[in-house]
Amino acid sequence: MANILLDGLYHIVNQSDTQIDIELSDAFHPVFKAHFENNPLLPGFLQLDIIADILKKEIDTISNAKFMKPILPKMQISYVISETKRGERIKIVDSKSGTLSDFRVTWKRI
Repeated sequence: MANILLDGLYHIVNQSDTQIDIELSDAFHPVFKAHFENNPLLPGFLQLDIIADILKKEIDTISNAKFMKPILPKMQISYVISETKRGERIKIVDSKSGTLSDFRVTWKRI
């Protein structure tokens, strides 16, 4: 299912099997204008939707979600993906702040 909130929100800088680097749009994107007007940041649910969109998968379950530091407009962030016994662990990191978010997901089977 397409998510119109993602239109123009990010672009992929680099992609491998275990890491996807993206750059977020500026603060004028509707997501950042709505969340929050004078202190824009990327909502947690969109952090998850972005990786699902890139991988063309649909999330089944989310567990152990930790949103530790804000993700701001124009940031270049990396999704680091690793296999676990119960799905995939996805860490969102950047070179300046380290780990920003960390969660485990299982994908719906098609």
